[in-house]
Amino acid sequence: MLLSWLLGPGALGSAGCCARSPKNLSCLRGKDGEGEGNIVEYSPHGQTQMSSAELVVDDSFGRGMLPMGPMIRTVPTYATGQDAGSCTALQGRPLYTADVLRLSLGDCIHESVMSLHVNGFLISPRGDAGIGQGQPLPQPICRLWSPFSLVEKCQVKSKQNDSQWSIFKLTFFRKEGQDSSFYFATAGENADEERNKWVDEIIQVLSNLTLSLFPNFELSVDPVPGRVATSTRIMAGYLLQSGMNDRASLVFCELHAYLGKEARLALYQDQWCEQEVLSMSISDSSIVSTRKGAYCTVFGINDQLFCTRTEDERELWLRAVSNIKVKLMFDAPDPTAEELEVFRSAVSERIESLPPPLPPGGKEAMAAFAAAAIAGAAAEDRG
Repeated sequence: MLLSWLLGPGALGSAGCCARSPKNLSCLRGKDGEGEGNIVEYSPHGQTQMSSAELVVDDSFGRGMLPMGPMIRTVPTYATGQDAGSCTALQGRPLYTADVLRLSLGDCIHESVMSLHVNGFLISPRGDAGIGQGQPLPQPICRLWSPFSLVEKCQVKSKQNDSQWSIFKLTFFRKEGQDSSFYFATAGENADEERNKWVDEIIQVLSNLTLSLFPNFELSVDPVPGRVATSTRIMAGYLLQSGMNDRASLVFCELHAYLGKEARLALYQDQWCEQEVLSMSISDSSIVSTRKGAYCTVFGINDQLFCTRTEDERELWLRAVSNIKVKLMFDAPDPTAEELEVFRSAVSERIESLPPPLPPGGKEAMAAFAAAAIAGAAAEDRG
């Protein structure tokens, strides 16, 4: 079941993913940590079919780290709005606070203090910033976390040869509108070390947030007994799906083998697969996308964006979908029952090799984060 933590809203997005070439499945952004690279954007292809059924959300999942959406939904949903509204929305004591340079358009550099909380972060102008310059201090920025995020280490050539800069970027993807990006920098002799500390701390928070939105489950390759619709399953498991109006939905996704020159990704309300809420067609022209960086658990299929529990699980989903695309590109015949078992066996071996779904700090880090989230929620209730 979900951890019973409460956090505020974040952001979604689906555009701007770099496509994986059918003949070269590596991301076009280059290796992790090698700057931004070249982003290749594609228009969505393929068709989706939305079920007309509406179901009452089963609140037995508990509350995750984002607030629940409307009670009448096809699947459990979480509100992931862009802004915190006010700095009072941030919960608990800061998990990490330090000086950082915030970079904005127009070559503006703001000397700031950033604090990371369990449900978001606060960027405030440094107390002595702007003294003697006659310029007003920028307003504080409050932003809430989202599982649909990307953390990157960037390369930059400083205009001042005697200054060493290390830059990192935080991006929140959105289904509607533009993605939201923040650029930060550290400077001085220890710039790289300080940037690495910031990146590690942000990854720790984001990974804990993402894991809190999933129930305990294991990836599956076997069909559901008595459910004929699952008979061609290759792999299945829970994913977060980006939605309209800045909402994230928890859905159970089932990847089917290719039949009749196309495959299918079915989205269900839960692992029993009794109510299908969305069916996505996968063809040889479908776009499979992801973003590379220091941390990202997001991938896209056509016009839909999904989030996994961990980066390892993201890579497994990408490999499974990409392998199906290769089969379709070469007009492979429909698989026999024996071939389906071979496919499932291969995926099952990969699943067994995956490490447990834990944040970088392991169970201790998860426990500490949970305690901070619970303490923050309790303090809010008392207030």
